[in-house]
Amino acid sequence: MSFAELIEQIQTLPETKQAEVIDFVAFLAKRNQTQVETDNTLSNSSLAELIRNPLRVSEFTPFSREDANAR
Repeated sequence: MSFAELIEQIQTLPETKQAEVIDFVAFLAKRNQTQVETDNTLSNSSLAELIRNPLRVSEFTPFSREDANAR
């Protein structure tokens, strides 16, 4: 279906149904935009950056299990 055919079909609907179509299209556009923003936000977040590039502390030696339990 082409864009022109879609417009013709919408124009044959009563005004209340045309309003429903417009509302539905707005809903789909908003939902799609929110999903894109969420995807971009999560992949560019500081947490994602930390996971990709973890902090390194020089001269750091983690406790052994025994040392940790002794404290």
